[in-house]
Amino acid sequence: MTKTLIAIPMLSTLLLLTQTVMGQPSGSDPHGSNIRKPSPEKMINHLDTDGDGVISFEEFKVPDHRRRGYGLGEADLDGDGNVSRAEMEAQLNDHLEAITAKAEARFTHADQNDDDFVTPDERKQVAFEMIDANGDGYLSPEELAKAQKRDKRARY
Repeated sequence: MTKTLIAIPMLSTLLLLTQTVMGQPSGSDPHGSNIRKPSPEKMINHLDTDGDGVISFEEFKVPDHRRRGYGLGEADLDGDGNVSRAEMEAQLNDHLEAITAKAEARFTHADQNDDDFVTPDERKQVAFEMIDANGDGYLSPEELAKAQKRDKRARY
């Protein structure tokens, strides 16, 4: 009975981490950002320069998405302050190329026998290796706890 109770959380962790090997875990930002958003109160305190408790148009500032690398401001290639359709499309193409390269790298890593297929056993192997931090072929409680924390951070 005790072995069964221990095995269930281990299997749950393995299944959740398999999602991260082959794709986005549910609920995560598709751009890989784990930045916490400030509370509305903090936003008001930061932007409300006249202290009236609300943000006027003059006080409002467009959020800076440069940390993420996909904001429209990043697309202004010629620096004129405007974003043309061509500049936006170029930025989107660059972003798509980066995502594609990451996906291809994950697939290549998971396709351990180079047959252009990723089998359930290969996904299991990659997930296991991600959790087995010391590479000893066994998953310790510490490794499982660390994997669970990593999985939770990826979701929120």
